[in-house]
Parts: sequence; C-alpha cells; structure tokens
Amino acid sequence: MTDVTIFPPAPAGFDALTASKTDLMRYGLPQRPDPRTHPVPAALWEQGARRYQGYEHLEPRLTPATQPVDPTIAELPELMSCGFELFSNGGPITMFSGTWTVPNLNYTTGLGQLPNSYRTFFGLGFLDVHVSMSVDPAQNVTSAITIHTGAQVGLPVRPGDTISATLCLLTNETGTAHYFLANQTTKQTVNVQMETGFPPAVTINAGVSRGLVADRPSPLAKFGAVYFDELSASASGPTVLLTNGTPTTMVDFDGTKLATPVRLNDFAFKVIHE
Repeated sequence: MTDVTIFPPAPAGFDALTASKTDLMRYGLPQRPDPRTHPVPAALWEQGARRYQGYEHLEPRLTPATQPVDPTIAELPELMSCGFELFSNGGPITMFSGTWTVPNLNYTTGLGQLPNSYRTFFGLGFLDVHVSMSVDPAQNVTSAITIHTGAQVGLPVRPGDTISATLCLLTNETGTAHYFLANQTTKQTVNVQMETGFPPAVTINAGVSRGLVADRPSPLAKFGAVYFDELSASASGPTVLLTNGTPTTMVDFDGTKLATPVRLNDFAFKVIHE
C-alpha cells in the first residue's frame, strides 16, 4: 500500500484552537493557515476546529481493498456517474472541502437479483473519498467509507448520516496527501496522511455513481436526492467553484435519464434520482 502515516487520535477535549504547532503535528492535524495570506483555508481551518472540537477522534484502520478500483467511471462518465467536475486553468488546487448526505437506498430490479452497487464520490485530482454502498432485494443496505486505494478507513457510516471531508494534496515531489474525514451525525473524525507520488491536482469533482455488477453497470438504486454543500477549494489562481464546472447527467445505454445534477448556488448542488 502507499506509504501511510498513522497518527494517534487526539484525546477527548482536545482544542485545536489553543493547541501548539507541536501538538497539532503529533495528532496529524493541519497547521493553522495565515489568514492574511491564505484567508479561505484559514477560515475553513477555524470552522473545522470549532465544529469538531467535541467529536471522538478515531485512529484510522485501513482495510485493504478486496478488489481492484473500478476505472469505468473515468472511461464512461455519463453511464456511470452524475455530478459536477471542474478543471482549473489557474494553477494547482491544493485543498477541497465539502459536506454531503448519505442516502437511504431502495433496490432496483435487474441482473439476476444481484445487489445494486452505489457510491457517493468526492475528489481532488487522483484523491477520492467514496461512501461505497449496496442494497439487495430484501432492502438490506451496506455502507463503508473508502479512499482512492479502495481501502476502508474505519469511520462508521450509515444511511442518513452527514459526512464532511477535507482533502489536501501538496505540490511536493512525493505528493503528500491528507484526508480529514468526519461523520457529523455520530460526531466522529479520522485523518490519514500518505505519500502518493501524485502530480499536483487540477481537477475537483463530486456526485454519485454506480459500480459494476457481473461486469455490467449496476442498475441504479433509488436514492431520492443527495445534497452536496459547503463546497470550498483553494488554488494558486482565481477562485475555484465546483458548481461552475461541467455537470454530468447519468443515462442508461438507451439514453434514458437516470440522475440529474442541479446547481443550488456557488457552494452547493444536489443530485436527483429520475
């Protein structure tokens, strides 16, 4: 697996707002940005420090992927995914943050009664966070949070939860990446640092997708609507807004519309099941 650094979880009552740089480093937490030179990351840092102050901080437990990460989403986006993607012409994007809801799924018949495969995705360059889900004909739903390697991170999640993520990718030679993840419903957080070797990120994206079942796109489980909000990105060039990017509507092989992205404002959108 990629070179991963596991930090001890911050103790109960830990206050990032008053912590020293050494303490932040000890627990794998980001240093406070200078609000004069980096106002957007600084505001986001303070918001997160206040919001997650009373949360339980979990030690990440990376469970390796049991199967290769599916590349089909990139190859056939309109068949597999629905959401927004933005390409930056103004320099690397080093941070992307947002919040979204985890839907309850209802089974869609097809492919021999095999479970439907479904995901929400949130990405910065080659970094990705998925809430990977399935639902079977008996309406049993499974859910787990995974990262770009396919590994689970050990942050519990279930339908109805609100998840927030901040992804950071440095522009150094080793492509140092940070995942800061929180379940706002259960009030738990986890963070992971790794050396990825990835190039600087120039894209961000978010939305929902379906996986493969029996080597074919899974029937899309019914999910109502998923809301993505508090979307914020930091780049070296002009302001980056995901909702100014390219929307993708998911369709089936016959062109039937399955899911549609709807821009709500500069910092939020929703994906609606058709």
